[in-house]
This record gives sequence, structure tokens and C-alpha cells, in this order.
Amino acid sequence: MKEKITEEEIQGIDKVWHELIFSMQKTGAELWKDKLEGASTVEISILSMIERKPDAILKEIAEALGIPGSTLTSAVDRLEKRSLLKRVISKKDRRSFGLELTEEGRIAQQEHRKSEKVLWERVLGSYETSKERRELIRLLQILAKNVNGSMREGSRDGE
Repeated sequence: MKEKITEEEIQGIDKVWHELIFSMQKTGAELWKDKLEGASTVEISILSMIERKPDAILKEIAEALGIPGSTLTSAVDRLEKRSLLKRVISKKDRRSFGLELTEEGRIAQQEHRKSEKVLWERVLGSYETSKERRELIRLLQILAKNVNGSMREGSRDGE
């Protein structure tokens, strides 16, 4: 049986969470100064997904990111304006659109990967041992799985 969450724990996570978010935003602003400056998390996620799964159709991208089609369309429009990607007829389903990185988009993704490597080296460098780093990753996986599940369940309740 799970132990009851205390008010002290809630206050503790609230404080450290805000400090962490502020630090990550500040670090992100330092690292993403080139082609992805000003890009939203959704936009960066779209570019990363297209790079990993170049044959994905728009519907699959929206589902994988857990965002509505209208949000995806707006983000894609912004990324097209920045010449980072273009809409293409899907090779696997000619009735659907897919997305393709432009040369600018490929360069932006290369910069993004380099910046993320620096960021994650800073984060993981906060820990002294490989065991501590693996434990952080394990706990974050649990957090991501459970918070994401809770958020999606909560959004269904409100519909």
C-alpha cells in the first residue's frame, strides 16, 4: 500500500520543481540560440520525431506526441515558415501527409542534438556515480509514465 503524501513533501517538490524548471529554461536559452531559438517544445519534438521516423504521417505524429491535430497543424505551419520542414504526400499512405526535414531542418536537428548532449552532460554531471545517474533515469521514467498517464486520464474526465 502506498504511503500518504504529506504537505511537507508537496511543498518540497513544489520548491525544487520550480527551481529545476527555471534552471532548465535558463540553460535552454543559452544552448538553443541558433536555428531553434524561440521554438516551442512541441515544435522541437516534431522535428525530432520526423528525424527518427521520416515515414510517419501527421496523424501518427499527433498521437505519438499526445497533441490534438489543430496543435500539430499550427506547429507545422510555424516550422514551415521557418523553412525547417515541409509537408509531403506520404509514401506509405498516399491519402495522407507526412513531413520532411529541409536542409535547414537537418542542420537545426544537428545543432539540437549537440545542445542536448551538453545539457544532459550538465544534468548527469550533478551525480558522482553511474549508479546515481541510472537511479535518476529510473525514477524519471517512473515519473514520466505515471504523470503522463494521470494527465491523459484527467483530460478524459474533463471531456
